[in-house]
Amino acid sequence: MLRECPACEREFRWHVSADEDEGLPAPADGYSCPYCKKQAPPDSWFTKAQADFLTATALHEMVGPQLDEMLGGLASDSGLLRVEVTSSVAGEKPPPLDENFDAETRRVEFSCHPTEPVKVDRDWQGPVYCVICSSTQH
Repeated sequence: MLRECPACEREFRWHVSADEDEGLPAPADGYSCPYCKKQAPPDSWFTKAQADFLTATALHEMVGPQLDEMLGGLASDSGLLRVEVTSSVAGEKPPPLDENFDAETRRVEFSCHPTEPVKVDRDWQGPVYCVICSSTQH
């Protein structure tokens, strides 16, 4: 799954286990960035595109029908003047995200947490840190 560090804003790919029981609980101090080692809470790792998509989807699914219902009674037609109120706040249903999974990356595995590999930019020259415990992997 594509993720973005809230501190350095670099993107990386993080293995998502098909079996939720395999995954480890979130560390108490949050996950670590594999590039800069900064820690952040579990809900801080969305890319900008993912955050925009989630917001647009929530608006479309939850707010749109409520606004349509509230504003629907405001339309009138007197014969001389027609007034129609529509809502575009929720907009169209957002298209699915097109995350570039073909980007040039290299897989890094950690002996400390072998079920939590990451993929970082192929050209990254610095150390790579474990997202769980911040151990360094070169």
